Amino acid sequence: MYNQNNPPNYPYYSQQQHSTSPPPLQHPIPTHPPIQMRDPPSSPSPPTQQRMTHQQQHIPHQHPHQHPHQQHIQQVSTDYNMWNDATTQMGMQFGRSAMMAGSEYVEKNINRYVNYPALKYYFKVNNSYVAHKIRLLLFPWRHRPWSRLVKRSEQNGQMEGYKPPRDDINSPDLYIPVMALVTYVLLTGIVAGTEHKFHPRDLGVNATTAFFLMILELAFIKGGCYLLNITSETSILDVLAYSGYKFIGVIITLLVSLIAPFWIVLATFIYTVAANGFFLLRSLKYVVLPDTTTTNTVNVPQRQRRIHFLFLVAALQFVFMYFLIK
Repeated sequence: MYNQNNPPNYPYYSQQQHSTSPPPLQHPIPTHPPIQMRDPPSSPSPPTQQRMTHQQQHIPHQHPHQHPHQQHIQQVSTDYNMWNDATTQMGMQFGRSAMMAGSEYVEKNINRYVNYPALKYYFKVNNSYVAHKIRLLLFPWRHRPWSRLVKRSEQNGQMEGYKPPRDDINSPDLYIPVMALVTYVLLTGIVAGTEHKFHPRDLGVNATTAFFLMILELAFIKGGCYLLNITSETSILDVLAYSGYKFIGVIITLLVSLIAPFWIVLATFIYTVAANGFFLLRSLKYVVLPDTTTTNTVNVPQRQRRIHFLFLVAALQFVFMYFLIK
């Protein structure tokens, strides 16, 4: 027995009185010896190697002739491929025949109304011709000469027509008018978009208006030639080409309107109208007024009326271009 007032002098008991923290944890120390890993043998033992060789010898040798079902599948696949190739060839031959029949139908029916060789003549242009033609349309004041170059036969030297546009700067073409018309329609949409007034239907309205004005001018020129008894070899496509050149001046004016004030736009519009009118005066002169070397002579009153008609065509460019810009 021990005295309660004097407890035994144990270290643990003293620490418990002076500190309330739990004793530190101690990890258990392993008592078993570590396991030693052995390296695998570099080569199988002779009995094991003999056993594997014996098993390989008992594996039956598979030969493709031992599976008739696979041969049947291959034969069916070959027959299907042959049948598929024959069907493909038949379909291609049928499509080729249909295309030939369609092209013959187009040549027989559409060529009645549209002369493709004559239309192709107006698109024989190159980059040099387009650049020089646009410069001529914008600065026609000092250009010489204005007469078109004649194409003659190599055998007898007779006239066979006029040279194509790529060989003659004075020859009318349809490439520039068509491209200018498309550019004009797109540019009107851009201008309307900058003013927050764009609507998709405006593109169709502007294209219809431009086409209608070209047809109206064409009818006016051909009607005037008929009333003035003007007989020339100028075709409708020539007049249509001359009528379409006004879109170059309209495009220039619209581009200036995007970046310049109103008075500069007005000056540009007046200049392009004057340039286009002067170009038509010089170009249509050989259509309205025949050459003096020909046998068909024109008296003075007829000549004056034709000159007045030329100036009227040039003056109408102001009206047509104004409606296009507006």
